[in-house]
Amino acid sequence: MRAYNFTSTFQKILGFQSVFKSSFNVPSFRAMSSSTSISSNDPDINRTISYWFDGPNPMQKWFMGGPAVDSEIREQFLPLVERARANELNSWAQEPRGSLALIVLLDQFPRNLYRGSPLSYSSDSMALDVAAKGIAKGHHKQVTKLQMQAFYLPLMHDENVISQIAAMSFYESLVANCDSEPELQERVKMSLQYCERHRDCILKFGRFPSRNEVLGRTSTPEEIAYLKEHPSGF
Repeated sequence: MRAYNFTSTFQKILGFQSVFKSSFNVPSFRAMSSSTSISSNDPDINRTISYWFDGPNPMQKWFMGGPAVDSEIREQFLPLVERARANELNSWAQEPRGSLALIVLLDQFPRNLYRGSPLSYSSDSMALDVAAKGIAKGHHKQVTKLQMQAFYLPLMHDENVISQIAAMSFYESLVANCDSEPELQERVKMSLQYCERHRDCILKFGRFPSRNEVLGRTSTPEEIAYLKEHPSGF
């Protein structure tokens, strides 16, 4: 069966802010002053992007970093993450690399810094808002194919079926666009597989059961059985 192309529909939704808010149920990212401007050469933007995307296989750091990566992020980026969470870096979202770095600070690094705590998910809605508006402005098309994935991860992490459908569509398109880069394509295919599992989990339960204990939610018998078979549970 041919996958439904959700990309154009998703972008049309984003063109109508009221529809977007009701569909995704996320707070609006605080508006920036028109007098505020940033530079792509901002050292904090550059070091965030460099740390997360440079190297022969950065995806290994993303998904299999463990305590060593947690410690590195805590030492190098904790104050910056706290500033992002406090809405002090909102101006970054005006341009592609700034949006990219801000998403990493709001979506990725909290999972390392606050592992096992509700705080690990507490800025997900902010990251989703930055990512969705960045996609609407085409920011994801102005970074590398590897970096494009950062715009899609907040969709994958959202406990909302609309976000999951959008994430699947974007990842499928990215896989197709990596034909000339087979090594990268294989890595993106792995991300697509993770995305499919996230989507299936939301379709089945409407939420990620692995978050239940951390967030103080009571698991259903079906979720308990699922977690025994799939400990990650997303």
